[in-house]
Amino acid sequence: MKTTVEDKLDRIADTWNYFIWDYKYCSNKIKFNEDVKTNYFGDILGYFKDTLDIVFTSTKYSNYTDKFSFTISFLQAVYIQQDFIQELLEIFKTGIDKGTLKKDPAYYINRDLRNELVGHPIRKFEDNLISSTLFSYQSNEDEIQYLRYHKDNNFKFESKTYKILEIQERHREFLEKYFDEILSKLKSILEEYLSELDKLEKVIDKHDFVYDKVSLSKIYNRRNEHIRYQMFIDKFYNDLRTAITDKRNSVKDIFERKVFDKTYYDSLSLPKIEIIFESSEDTEELKKPRKETYHYEIGKIATKRNLQDFEFFGGMLKSKCKDNDLVLAELENMEHNIWDEIEYYTSLRLICAELREE
Repeated sequence: MKTTVEDKLDRIADTWNYFIWDYKYCSNKIKFNEDVKTNYFGDILGYFKDTLDIVFTSTKYSNYTDKFSFTISFLQAVYIQQDFIQELLEIFKTGIDKGTLKKDPAYYINRDLRNELVGHPIRKFEDNLISSTLFSYQSNEDEIQYLRYHKDNNFKFESKTYKILEIQERHREFLEKYFDEILSKLKSILEEYLSELDKLEKVIDKHDFVYDKVSLSKIYNRRNEHIRYQMFIDKFYNDLRTAITDKRNSVKDIFERKVFDKTYYDSLSLPKIEIIFESSEDTEELKKPRKETYHYEIGKIATKRNLQDFEFFGGMLKSKCKDNDLVLAELENMEHNIWDEIEYYTSLRLICAELREE
């Protein structure tokens, strides 16, 4: 029962983490105010996760004290999750408000039960008694039973009984229904976002790209002066295409992946692991020629931009590439333009491509 609910919650969380939070185009489509920009949304998800086990437990309690404690925590968790659903519906601008929820039996039956038994067991209005309730000592393990006295019934004794499984099933229906409403809104947002990516990709294919970063514009304008500038632009296009593909795949994964039942692994035991120690005499070490790598030196000159560090780490790279005229020329250009980001990093990009250190 919990699996499908948790799966939908995970899809909402993934959409938030990978799209709403990162891209203004997506966040502009929802109620992304100052409160939501804090960890407020994360707190809602965390609380949801923490209370799912309480709401969908299959544990039965025959002891009165244990049953009493469970009933309070169970109904309160259902109530809190209902409030969180209302909040999420508002955040994602679904157009569904509390007035709509109050008309939904999957909402108001469980909510009225919680309010009467836990929220207001003794209810008054202007010192006039409206109702009072007491937990029953006679309830079965799979039921919540209480005694009720209400003015609408002239305070005559009533016994109210609810099956726990029916409460859970009604709440599951409620959660899935409104999670689906939220996911539907998120899907429409991401479809619009993908449409914008399609337009961007068409522009990339034409190599008619206008970017708002001054440095990239300057590099683009100089792309015919030297291979280092064209290489940088090509790398930018490739990275952008890769990012677009990744985002498309992320959207597909969120809305098309199969529901994964994590409870299957709860009953599995860890396999026994046998560790066998072998003597070095029993194995023959295969000696292979060591491949020359440059990522250490490149990593250093990419991050340590001062003349002293560059001379040291750049010198190490020069000694490894003493027969490579292109690398030596670009290192010299970097050294002469150590504070010019365009010259420095376009040369570094060309060196990376030449040495295949991407």
